[in-house]
Amino acid sequence: MPANLRLIETTWNAILPCLREEKCSGCECLQGALMEIRLSLEDLPPSADHGRLLSEVRQATTIRSPHACLGCEPCNPGNILADFYRAQQAAEVATSTACCDT
Repeated sequence: MPANLRLIETTWNAILPCLREEKCSGCECLQGALMEIRLSLEDLPPSADHGRLLSEVRQATTIRSPHACLGCEPCNPGNILADFYRAQQAAEVATSTACCDT
């Protein structure tokens, strides 16, 4: 089940501080999270908010010096992405349960 725009925007807002951290901005962990956000956005129908957000995410993925994971504990981008997946899964379970109740 694709994420909804609200969940994606919440995840994007959580990721923004990581983009400002030098060690995170080029990290594959952050770039992976941004790619997941981008792919989820591309699954949604277009709207003004969608277009703005997609443009911002695409711009954030254009980095000059990518690097491998530094092994940070905690890994904020990784944790944010895990929260995103959990929220998607919870919404999917709630939707499948709601449609089966009679």
